[in-house]
Amino acid sequence: MEQAKRFLTIAAVVVLGIIIQVVLISADVRSTPTKTVIKFTKAYFNLDRSMSKYLCREFSAEEDVNVVTGYINRIADEARAQGFSLNYMRSKLYSIHTDIISKSDTDAQVRITAVRKRNINLVYTIIAKLFFIGETYEVDEIVNVIKEDGQWKVCGQAFSLTT
Repeated sequence: MEQAKRFLTIAAVVVLGIIIQVVLISADVRSTPTKTVIKFTKAYFNLDRSMSKYLCREFSAEEDVNVVTGYINRIADEARAQGFSLNYMRSKLYSIHTDIISKSDTDAQVRITAVRKRNINLVYTIIAKLFFIGETYEVDEIVNVIKEDGQWKVCGQAFSLTT
């Protein structure tokens, strides 16, 4: 009898844990303006092509011009001019904070502030963080997001993506 009681207690805890995980995962999947801005900003400074999935149709509607590829090529040219590879220009964000300046059902303005450091490779990033070496740069930007097809997308002037 005692063994059955323990088994039921353990089974109840496991089932409760599974239910809580499902609820938390479903809550995390929901698109919000701040999540979109954070994910886009991380991809932008890490020079990750996945940033294109966070961009609105306005950026993808330009004829024969991929905005993300153009941006990464421009940064690669800048790195080559300085004598470095593209990896030298990658950055990782720390201390990310967001504030919603304005929000309606279809659009929002989100202010993102963060600190970024070079992210040349994993070893450099770990050592720079442990020993507080490397320059840090402040990120302080207001990003416009709109709701397209039920998902929040970055639109308008986003950092120096389109310049």
